[in-house]
Amino acid sequence: MHSIHDSQKLKEFLEEIWEKSFRYGQIENAIYKNFITDFDEIQTIPQALRDKLKENFQYTSLTVDHKATSKNDQTTKLLFKTEDDLLIEAVIMRHKTGRNTLCISCQAGCPMACTFCATGKLWLQKNLSLWEILDQVMYAAKLLNDEWGRLRNIVFMGMGEPMLNYDAMKLAIEAMCAQKKFDLSNRRVTVSTCGIVPWINKFADDFPQNGLAVSLHAPNDEIRKSIMPVDHTYPLDTLMSSLDRYTEKNNKRIFYEYIMINGVNDHIKLAYELWELLKWRLAHVNFIPYNAWEGTGGTYSATPKFIIEKFQKILLEYWIVSTIRATMWDDIDAACGQLARKKKDQEKKDEK
Repeated sequence: MHSIHDSQKLKEFLEEIWEKSFRYGQIENAIYKNFITDFDEIQTIPQALRDKLKENFQYTSLTVDHKATSKNDQTTKLLFKTEDDLLIEAVIMRHKTGRNTLCISCQAGCPMACTFCATGKLWLQKNLSLWEILDQVMYAAKLLNDEWGRLRNIVFMGMGEPMLNYDAMKLAIEAMCAQKKFDLSNRRVTVSTCGIVPWINKFADDFPQNGLAVSLHAPNDEIRKSIMPVDHTYPLDTLMSSLDRYTEKNNKRIFYEYIMINGVNDHIKLAYELWELLKWRLAHVNFIPYNAWEGTGGTYSATPKFIIEKFQKILLEYWIVSTIRATMWDDIDAACGQLARKKKDQEKKDEK
């Protein structure tokens, strides 16, 4: 069975069965504009064609294993199961301003082994296919449409390192921003990386309008190496040179993610180091309160809020813009990889 998102296969199929070329446009409109998920409901095409589509194409490669919405209704955590029984996650965030953001995964598990991340404890299970990435988007877009809302932003900040699944990510972004498909602005699709320098350089060339976020989490190599193994391969000097090239080429602000871990990367002197690192650069720092249960076995704890606010104040004194990310989802285990890790741990217990 082919994915209905496989435009090339669908066009070839329609040509093989001698259907007129405009049929593709009718099917495309039904899927991406009317959010139809049943071939029988596409009333603009003949029944005979609907039957043939059912025999050769499928709407989704994912099934929903678990869905949970936070008490304030702002966040919905989705745990999907792939056709090969792997678990991946996506999160819908409904902001009070009316803006809806979807956080998606690009890999099942992750090879980067960041010590604070639940996804890293799963290790890499596989790269997701283009269809598995787009099926997350399709599910969320339809869910929001049913709520009379609209998907406005997408961030590759779920499970996995997007730059290590570059080809599928690239094709997914092109589909997300295609006018006749999801029709998102390039500026509203952001990719987050822990710092894979060669692919950051390629991303700068391929996607000059898209957003880039970098998992920084420490302003020096000593601390960063201790929590992010990627820093051994791409230390800060190398990473920042690559990011400077990005901003010189695209003149776009980079988002730096900084998860605040008590006693690890939250000493006040590090706020000044962070300022030294980012001064004169187009930067926006997102301070992320550490989720107390990230699947790390209690190794880490959250930084008190007043310390995070001190960090923010120091950066502000030196004209570096920053925000403290609101925790919208603690009651539904929505931190990256958290739900999948809990599910896997429970399955292991059940096997005993």
